[in-house]
Amino acid sequence: MRFVWPRTAVYPAMRTPVEVFRDQIIRAVTGNKPAMVFHVVDETALLRLCNRLAEDERAHALLRAKGYGGTGLLLDELAALVPNAR
Repeated sequence: MRFVWPRTAVYPAMRTPVEVFRDQIIRAVTGNKPAMVFHVVDETALLRLCNRLAEDERAHALLRAKGYGGTGLLLDELAALVPNAR
């Protein structure tokens, strides 16, 4: 099941991490112009990539909250510190 970042009632205009990643990717590829002015050819692939980035950020935050690793570790380095399941 895919985690969906909810919009809160307190901040209805607050953007989800997926939307933030989408705009950052478009700006990185097209230059420093607003992402909303560019047509995306394959929106599905872009959203899949952005969802994956958001899931990775969430997993990284959860592992750090549980006390694994230190600051500056990449996600794969952090995951290597987690003991194997029995």
